[in-house]
Amino acid sequence: MRSLLVLVLLGGCFYTEDSPLPAELGVCTVPDEDTGVDSPTWYRDVEPIVVTKCQSCHVEGGIAPFALEGYSQFSQLRGVIHDAVAEKRMPPWQPDDCCNKYQFDRSLTDAEHDTLLRWLETGTQLGDPSTAPPVTPPPTGLPRVDLRAEMPVEFTPMPKIGSDEIRCFLMDHDPIDRTRYITGFDFHPGRRAMVHHVIVYSVSESKAKELAKRDGEDGRPGWDCYGEDGELRGSREYIGGWQPGVLTRLLPEGIGRELKPKTRIMVNIHYDTAHGEGADRSTIDIMLEDNVERTEKSIPVGNPLWFAGDGMKIDAGDPDAMYWFAYDPTEVITKGDAVDIHNVMIHMHEYGSIGRVAIMRGDGTTECLLNITQWDFHWMGDYYFDKPVRIEPGDKLVVECHWDNS
Repeated sequence: MRSLLVLVLLGGCFYTEDSPLPAELGVCTVPDEDTGVDSPTWYRDVEPIVVTKCQSCHVEGGIAPFALEGYSQFSQLRGVIHDAVAEKRMPPWQPDDCCNKYQFDRSLTDAEHDTLLRWLETGTQLGDPSTAPPVTPPPTGLPRVDLRAEMPVEFTPMPKIGSDEIRCFLMDHDPIDRTRYITGFDFHPGRRAMVHHVIVYSVSESKAKELAKRDGEDGRPGWDCYGEDGELRGSREYIGGWQPGVLTRLLPEGIGRELKPKTRIMVNIHYDTAHGEGADRSTIDIMLEDNVERTEKSIPVGNPLWFAGDGMKIDAGDPDAMYWFAYDPTEVITKGDAVDIHNVMIHMHEYGSIGRVAIMRGDGTTECLLNITQWDFHWMGDYYFDKPVRIEPGDKLVVECHWDNS
């Protein structure tokens, strides 16, 4: 049986009174145990955690509001850090622990969490530098770059309200003259302090010509594209996403995402000027192959009426509006073949509160793929499973979304 690796892009659910998912989906049932180091010191125990779990954002020029690049900076902010760690607000990682296992997990392990809190609560001991273990920074960069896409010119965000602006750009890059397959993706923010998150697409030649007419209409590079994903559907393919802390993405051996001839790379960038201002000119590095064994595709899971602009109404003042939708992708996408899910993304904008994704198996069991009980639009991301999850014919993908409109 041929299996197709599929990225699941979620964005909309079908309304009904009762969800088929169990209330305890992805909830941890084993009580937490203290697994931290008894007498932690900075050099031996804490600094390795800070380097690997904090400094992708908390560096000079980073998206975080302050740097944490040494003992002095970290210990001076111990009260703020303690509260953020104790409440599990930092490092930002939305999936609940007991749903599934993911690559690129920025969250603290139980041992890291307990060690860090104990160190903050017992005097922030410096320790002996000779006891510091070697810390290997995460790998950066693709093995090779076959296509580089760049914003045509610099862009300086000027939010109308608050500190956020969402802007789209057609990227400059060499022509795509034949079908290629994306096997690696690496986004480079031009101004890391204000590029909050990014969604990258390839758009058809005809759609690119339409979008080019909008580019610069308001006297600024690119165009305002807040909430416009729907108008691109059918004329674009999802390539990937980025947010602070995301590393270079390499697809598993033999798998690639199709990049059709004459398409154009487009980016949707969410800028946050609260922690930095200035001009941005971001770039994307892409690794390509001429042939792959299997192709990765993105599939939406949601009510088709919602994508058409109807079917999702949320009453004013409703503190828990819930929609859900389920279907068998093997009937619609692969004509009876099994599907391997590689990663999952959910998108609910500012008023989202809970997002859950699961597989209802043909035998009646339920497998959790993603469980977010404290949704934060500002930390939206896509989540790559440690191991692909297979959907067999007769299984159903389910998405359940909640909004707080109170």
